[in-house]
Amino acid sequence: MAAEIFINYRGVDADFVPALLFERLSREFGKRRVFLDNESIAPGEDYVQRLLEGVRSSKVLLAVVGPRWLAPDGTGDRPIDNPHDWIRRELVTAFSSGVTVIPVFTEGATPPRPEDLPDDIAQLGRQHGLPLRRVRAGEDVEAIVREVSAHVPARRRFVLGVVAAVLLIGAGAALPSLLRPSESTGSAPSSSTTSSAVDTTTSQEVRPTTSRTTPPPQEPELWYEGRLTLDGEAFQTGYTLDTSPPSRMPAGDIGLVCQLGCAANEIAGTEFVAWTGEGLPERKECVDLLNRNPGQRFLSVKDGTKACVGTVGKRVGHLEVVEIRGPGRMTIDVKVWDVPGK
Repeated sequence: MAAEIFINYRGVDADFVPALLFERLSREFGKRRVFLDNESIAPGEDYVQRLLEGVRSSKVLLAVVGPRWLAPDGTGDRPIDNPHDWIRRELVTAFSSGVTVIPVFTEGATPPRPEDLPDDIAQLGRQHGLPLRRVRAGEDVEAIVREVSAHVPARRRFVLGVVAAVLLIGAGAALPSLLRPSESTGSAPSSSTTSSAVDTTTSQEVRPTTSRTTPPPQEPELWYEGRLTLDGEAFQTGYTLDTSPPSRMPAGDIGLVCQLGCAANEIAGTEFVAWTGEGLPERKECVDLLNRNPGQRFLSVKDGTKACVGTVGKRVGHLEVVEIRGPGRMTIDVKVWDVPGK
């Protein structure tokens, strides 16, 4: 199966974005339908041929544009001005092949103007693009998926349709027993049936009244407890805590703060409040703390920092920074409780 979605990016500029897009788009459309060079080209294959074939077969090309996309390299020249620059070659091939090109602007990127681009890709400066920001990475990626879905049908739509059909067919035998009256109910009521109904009424009149007691609410169950590693160089820049175990997601509920580099003394997420009490807080203490103090999106950290954390899915937990090994490299212990009533 030929790829239908091509991810175009400049390595020194794109940070975590290509890997994030490939992971999310592969889940939606299937891995074989998404082209990312280091994932899609096997050892021994012709690199040039596979890249150009990947572009030509695609329906959509996502052009990842970061803050250094147009910047000069070590020689003082802009790579984009070189006709042999692969980013430029892929874009030229896409425009000449009728592929839909969607720019994806990462944190700090400025959309290029047509006059800033070589003539053969000046069209990129007129293409409407989409943002992918760290603090809103989750919703930005979903917006990109929705836009791509307008050009490439998602794999799961067909799968869900088949599953639904199978379930309906399988349930067909059970439906009559659920919807059709029983044999005794469907037949004409006899005198014994009427008498039984009267007897039931009489017995209900003399039945003593019993009071109902409402059971106390159950404490939320533990959702996840474990150790997370944040490492900017390995693209482990963040996690969502609404999956158990947590799934990698840049700028999820807990993640690194990165621009051109990643900070060593700050993390970002959905909601934090520092904890200064003894030991680690329990769930009720974090609920009270988060309710009294509107959570902040950024938290200054050092070895031993403790805080309460809230998730997008309204779960509550706490964290403790175990070790900071340098910029963009830290280990954090996390404990999260489920939403009450789930």
